[in-house]
Amino acid sequence: MLRTRVGATRGVAAGLVLVLTGALAACTSDPVDPARAGTVAVGVDLPFVSLNGATAAGRAPGSVLVRGLVQSGFTTLAADGTVEQDASFGTVEKVADDPLTVRYTIAPTARWSDGVAVTPADLLLEWAARSGQLDEVVPELDADGAPAGDLDDVVAFGATSAALAHASAVPAVDGATLTVVYDTPVADWQVALDVNLPAHVVGRLALDPAAPRFPAQEPAADATARAEAPAPGASGTAASDATPAPGATPDATTTSAPEATSTPGATAAPDPAQDAERWAAAVVAAVQQQDRAALVPLSRVWRGAGRAGAVAADPTLTTTTGPYVLERVDDGGVEAVRNEAYAGERPAAFDRVRLRTDLDPLAQVAAVGSDELDVAAPLSTADVLAAAVDADDVTVVTGGDAVLQLVVQEAAGGAFDPAAHASAADPAGAAAELRRAFLAGVPREQAVNDVVAPLWEGAEVSDVVAAQVGAEAPAAPQPGEGDADAEDADAGDAQAGDGGAPATTDAAPERVTVRVLANTADPVRAGVVDALVEAGRRAGFDVEPVEATDPAGTLRTRPEDWDVAVVPVAQEDLPVAALAARWRTGGATNVTGHADAALDATLDALVAQRDPAVVPAQVAEVSAALVASGAVLPLVRTPVVTLTAERSADEDPGLPVLDPVPALTPGAADLTWWWRWTRR
Repeated sequence: MLRTRVGATRGVAAGLVLVLTGALAACTSDPVDPARAGTVAVGVDLPFVSLNGATAAGRAPGSVLVRGLVQSGFTTLAADGTVEQDASFGTVEKVADDPLTVRYTIAPTARWSDGVAVTPADLLLEWAARSGQLDEVVPELDADGAPAGDLDDVVAFGATSAALAHASAVPAVDGATLTVVYDTPVADWQVALDVNLPAHVVGRLALDPAAPRFPAQEPAADATARAEAPAPGASGTAASDATPAPGATPDATTTSAPEATSTPGATAAPDPAQDAERWAAAVVAAVQQQDRAALVPLSRVWRGAGRAGAVAADPTLTTTTGPYVLERVDDGGVEAVRNEAYAGERPAAFDRVRLRTDLDPLAQVAAVGSDELDVAAPLSTADVLAAAVDADDVTVVTGGDAVLQLVVQEAAGGAFDPAAHASAADPAGAAAELRRAFLAGVPREQAVNDVVAPLWEGAEVSDVVAAQVGAEAPAAPQPGEGDADAEDADAGDAQAGDGGAPATTDAAPERVTVRVLANTADPVRAGVVDALVEAGRRAGFDVEPVEATDPAGTLRTRPEDWDVAVVPVAQEDLPVAALAARWRTGGATNVTGHADAALDATLDALVAQRDPAVVPAQVAEVSAALVASGAVLPLVRTPVVTLTAERSADEDPGLPVLDPVPALTPGAADLTWWWRWTRR
């Protein structure tokens, strides 16, 4: 990580306008709004999409960033994949190994921003959504990863977790605890379940006939289903009065609605706390009794309740548990204010945080220099870094994010598919030999020095295969030398695997065409591709870039179009399950067709590991096997840059004075750690 103080003139972007509590000065000589010291303005190019962290929209980088600011929970996932617990929210503990049993205990200090206590109902709702046990259909996903099709008349949360899918029994509720029992062990048990959307809000929107329709265009059939669902407290009817499913017994945790007191001719206003308790109890009853009439609207509301448009339209949908709470969502970004109900151990340090997404990268740099932004994390390019160097009183922090990896297509008839070497005595061995020969000639050091180091002087060759951001894992052995600069490669007489030409066999002609897929709109990946083309030519391969309007879509759906791909591997919310899905034979996200029975056995042992302390060594074993087989070659971390306005209380009165903010890593699955500078 690099920190530098560099300068030019403030006022480069004096015409930029920042919409906050008032107009801000374009230079430090102008009067400053006294409220400005309690407000921090941050610029990014990561739009907020959803507060629902269990959906594809909620896992988008901009959504992860906002949730890290406004949401607290039992655990957070650090950049290096380690799990940290927040005791002021509660505890997660493994209480039995066989079967794996995990108990969640909610602390008295865990509260939603509307003042309502967090309860097991919130966790039970999330289990219902993520376990897949109550879904009546498995919905198809659209291009954005969201459930598609007509789901209005079925129970379809459409967000099954690879971990909670193994917890088929309804979790047990006892006071402030909820206990999950897994059918089979899962290594990600520490982060498998946490609070997400508030049960009392989702329950009211889904089950209260008097609540506004949600979403706004509610299908008539679903509206009827909601109207027929039991409404706790409506006309004196309690949730426990609902007709249970056959064989079900009303649970003691379902609470009856207290009768409202009233005077003749007047209607008593409902007590908010009692209302919240009733609707949370209705969610518990629906899940425990598997009440389809209630679960259909509950699943529909859950799927859409966190979306940015819905949050902007209904303030109740901004209900979260962190030190800040969303106050405004608009086209320019989001604005969060201090959560007065927060009672955790890391309260807000500022009154207000404005996250702007309406400025391009160069405008972000100028806005920091002119005091319109306090922090910015623009896209890291040569132009952006040069502009930062020319800005006055700006601290520049550079670092690394997700690892760029070269993955090899082993199926679909390409150069590295055993089917393309059918005439060889050992087609699979010939294909593997060719893969290793190609990867041995990849100029990793050149990619670091020529492409990434100009943007991040701390860049170095990475050996990380598993998805992590900002930190290196134990090195995996690499095939051949592989790090020699292209000019050092001897294409004439080098042997396969030594960084030179491929061995000449029946299946490996003297020159092999290798099609490389990458998003070349990213200058870093474009630079890596250029290095591959030149190094391949010298090593006896004809490397040809693939022209694709949608590289990500081509990666997933057209394996026949590419032989190798340059991809950044972002962190996942279930790190172990994600690694297995990516490399197990037939895995859900296995885009390369890699198949290895021995590796599958190693992955099976990894995903069933109960002891978190053992996981890193097993991940390293998987990584080494993948590299040795020529399935993947890590290259270098993608560069990131973050700018902080450099000020002093004496020279910049009325403006927030910050220590240098760490580099923002958009590839992280959890960015709670990044926002620590906004907490006390």
